[in-house]
Formats: sequence, structure tokens, C-alpha cells
Amino acid sequence: MSDAASVADERALAAQAPDDPAWTAHLRRQQLTLLARQWTRSPYAISVACCFVAYTVRDHEPLAIVAGWAAVLIALLFARRPYAQKLLREPPEDPQRALQHLVWFSAAHGALIGAGAVLFFPNLPVEQRALLTMILVCWCAGGVSTAAAYARAFYYFVAPALLPLALMWMATGQSENIVIGVLVVLFGLFQVFFVRDNERLVHESFLIRYENERLLDALERERQEVLLARDRAEEASRAKSRFLAAASHDLRQPLHAIALYSGALSLRATEPAIAEIAERIDTTVTSLSALFDSMLDISRLDAGAIRPELQRVDLKRLVQRIGADYEAITHAKGLDFRVVGAEALVETDPLLLERIVRNLLDNAVKYTRTGRIDLSMQACGAAARIAVTDTGPGIAAAERERIFEEFYQIGNPERDRLQGLGLGLAIVRRLVHLLGLRIELQSEPGSGSTFAVALARIASAQPEPRAPRPVAASAVQTLGGVHVLVLDDEPSVRMGMRSLLESWGCHVAACAGHAEADRLLDEYALKVDLIVADFRLRQHENGIETVQRLRERLGPVPALLVSGDTAPERLRQAQASGIPLLHKPVSSDKLKQEMTALLR
Repeated sequence: MSDAASVADERALAAQAPDDPAWTAHLRRQQLTLLARQWTRSPYAISVACCFVAYTVRDHEPLAIVAGWAAVLIALLFARRPYAQKLLREPPEDPQRALQHLVWFSAAHGALIGAGAVLFFPNLPVEQRALLTMILVCWCAGGVSTAAAYARAFYYFVAPALLPLALMWMATGQSENIVIGVLVVLFGLFQVFFVRDNERLVHESFLIRYENERLLDALERERQEVLLARDRAEEASRAKSRFLAAASHDLRQPLHAIALYSGALSLRATEPAIAEIAERIDTTVTSLSALFDSMLDISRLDAGAIRPELQRVDLKRLVQRIGADYEAITHAKGLDFRVVGAEALVETDPLLLERIVRNLLDNAVKYTRTGRIDLSMQACGAAARIAVTDTGPGIAAAERERIFEEFYQIGNPERDRLQGLGLGLAIVRRLVHLLGLRIELQSEPGSGSTFAVALARIASAQPEPRAPRPVAASAVQTLGGVHVLVLDDEPSVRMGMRSLLESWGCHVAACAGHAEADRLLDEYALKVDLIVADFRLRQHENGIETVQRLRERLGPVPALLVSGDTAPERLRQAQASGIPLLHKPVSSDKLKQEMTALLR
């Protein structure tokens, strides 16, 4: 009965189980753990059952036989208990072998119960036989719960425990006793079926838990992979920022020197041809500077160095003024240009909002070859909407997210610099996020595009006055007689600064860092009206710290930082210092304007 049922049940369980050696090993470990845990508790209850049997047969069997049988049975149980405890403390590498050991323990346990039936049954009266049968049957029924995890252990227990009892009843030859023997066998079979079903339930619960653990492990691995991918992406982004900052700094240095020399050359040019060459050099440097400035805007936005200054803004006036600036540009390209503005007041940063609109218009002009461009401002309820609509080539759905990425351009695989760097929309997205707005895009390939920004309107009131525009360079006072201390680690930049500033009538002292500046101050007792310092000097010297140290000696001398370093952390340091910062290359007009403003 036991071997056939065991083989059939394991085949049924194998049909349900996944074809996975890891799952089979997991199942055996779980079965072993549950069976061993049950068997560490069962000896006490079985000892009580053993005492009931001894009490029942005490008057009909010699005490030595009863005591010997009980002693052997209890000794077996308490020998099995430490073995089960060891299995729990130190799970074996081969759980199948340990399970087989527990099966033999079960067989021995059942054999001792059956031996008790053979020893005690013949000498008992009918009433004690019935009582002994009830005790042994209940004893076997209790084995269902202890062996539910591994049915084979119960099969090897119940057969030797109940079959001798059933045979003893049948051996009397009386029909009613034969019926009792058959009932005992049937009871054992029912218990076998019940244990088999229990094992299947336990097996299914193990399988569900195993699958859940596998899913959790898979999710954890995926989470770790996502975190690793995120860390790699962030590191790649930081590496890109470091590369751009380093490349920007190294390229801005010679460009700045060229800008200084071209400014000095234009002031000293006596021949029209030389003046024209100087002007073309200045135009080229200005174009390159504009490209670098776009990269700088990205760094400043990522660094959090730009903070919006909110004020009331008349959108109609802003849209009309921007539209007036683009009339000549669109007309030169043969495009129809229409500006439509409704009355609306919002609270925002006018300079940042203007930058958004201008970038969108620049993009529309760049990509629209024929047709028209519309700049419109519509007021609807509590919202105002600024939209730029063009009849350009349109944008495919797959490209609508990518166009807001840095350096991504549609239709410019050869990276034609005349079409820009591909940073305009990346800057727009960052500015929109900074102002707490949302950019909307509607486009179909071949039908043009519409970019729109929605803002919340406020109640009508007099708009706050706009900050005055910087004074033109031609209107700035002269710098003649001003004593300027120049700090820069690049000899070509120091020479260019000296040449340009001296052409403006300045007295110039140029050096590479603080130590050399101290020496010049000691030897020549220099007078310093203004310090122009590079941000990153040699020997890890910081322009901000150098200015502060010189101010300890010279007093609160005005200072200006001029740097090619656009790393976000440098931008934050400069902003925190309160010292104005210009980014190389700086045009001669811009430099003169800033210096004059500081001297005021």
C-alpha cells in the first residue's frame, strides 16, 4: 500500500511542479524542515498515547513486557527528536537523503505500534480490545498532521501500525470481528488519501511561495539593474558635463585672447582693409561666443544659478515688441509674419519668458523655408496662451520628445553650425520648468508645427516698470587713467588684456596669480582701481579666493571675474561670492561696459 501510493503521488506532484532542479531541491528542503519541526514536538503527545495503551493492558499482560514495549517506543521517539533538531539547525546538503532517514524512523515507529497490537491483543477481553483499537486508530490519525508535508513518511508509518491490528481482528474468525478488521484497513486507506491531499496542498503552497520568492528576486534584480542603469546614466551625464565644461574652458581661452586682440586691432587700424579684417574677426568670435553661450545657459540652468524674478508683465506689449524684432528677419527670408496680441497680464519673469518666445521663433525661422510664421497671444478665461505657429516641415510623433534633448537636430546630420547647436529647445524646456509652466506641441509632418506656452492671468493692474536695458557701449564713459590689475594664468590672455586696456588709456599690471600680485604690489607700490581675474588659476588657485585675499590688503576694490569655466559648481560659487562673472570670450564692448559699471 505504501510504495504504490508513494510512487503515484510523487508522479502526480511531479506533473504539477516546474521542470526545474532548483525547484525540486527547494521543495525537498521545505518538506524536510516542516517534517522535522513537527517531529520535535510529537514525542510528548505520543508518550501520552503510549501511557494510555499501558494502562489499558496493565491487568492482562506482564509488566515487564508492557514496560519494555513502552520503553523501546519512547526511546525511539526521543532518539528521533535530536536528529530532527539537528536537521533544523544544520540543513543537510542532500535533503532527499535526510527525508529517507525520517521515513525509516516512521516505519520503525509504525512497526512498534503494530508489535504492541500483536503482543497485547490476544490476551485482552473484547472491551479492552475495542479500547486498544480505538487508541491505536487515533494514534495513527494523529500521524496525519505530523506527516502532511511528506506523505511517504505516513505511508511507511500507517501500514505496519494498522495492518497487524486488522489481521488480529480477522484471525478470530468471527464475522463481526472480520468486519472490524476490514474497517480498520479502510480507515487506514482513508487516512492515506487524506494525507495525499494534504501533501498536494502543502506542495501547492510551497510552489506559490517559491514562485513569489522568484518574482521578488527577479523584481529586486530588475530594481538593482534599473538603479545601476540610472547611476550609469547619471555618471555619463556628469562626465558629459565635465567634458563640456573642460572643453568649453579650453576653447574659450584662445577665443577670448582673439577677441581682445581684435578689439585692440580695430582701435589701432589706420587702413580700411585692416579695419575690415578686424571687424570680420570680431564677427566670427561673436558667432562662436553665441554658440558657447548656449552651452553656458544649459550649465547655468542645471546648476540652479538662474532664479526667476517675478513681476507683472503685459503680454500684448511683450509679444508686439518681440514681433517687431523679427519682422526684418522673416521678410529677408521671404516669409509672411503675423503678430496677434490680446490684452492680458501675468506674473512671471519677463526676461526668461522673452527668452522662451525668442528661442521658439528662432526655431521656426530656421526650419520654415516657405509660407508663414504666426506669433499669437490669446486670452481665454483665467489663462493666457502664447503660441508660435509655422508652416515648416513638421515633426514626426517619434521625434517630439527628442527635439527637447541637448544637441539633437532633425535634418542636420552633418552638424552644420549655421543651423545652431541644437540647444534652443533644450533651453526652452528648462526655462519652462523653472517658471512652472508647460510647453505644448502640435505638429504633423508636412503641415507645420505649433509650440505654445500657457500662463495664468492676473487681475488688471498697472504693470511694473521693466528694468532698463544696459547702456550701449558707445555711451559709456572713458576708462582713461584707471589702474587695472589683471590676473590670468594664460600668457596670451594677459598680453591681449594689456593691449586692449592700454588702448583705452588704462594703467595695466598683469600677473598669473596671488603670489606674483603680492610681489608686484610690494616692488612697485601699485595703485589698483579694479581687479579683473580669471576664475581658475594655476596651482588650484581660485579667482574668488584670490580677489578676497587681495581685498584684505587693498580694501574693497571692485572686481570682475572673467572665466571660461562653465561647470555648474563654478557657477554656484561665483553667484555666492557676489562678484560679477563674465564668460569668455568677452567682446571688447561688453568688457568695457562691465568695467565702467563697476567703477561707477
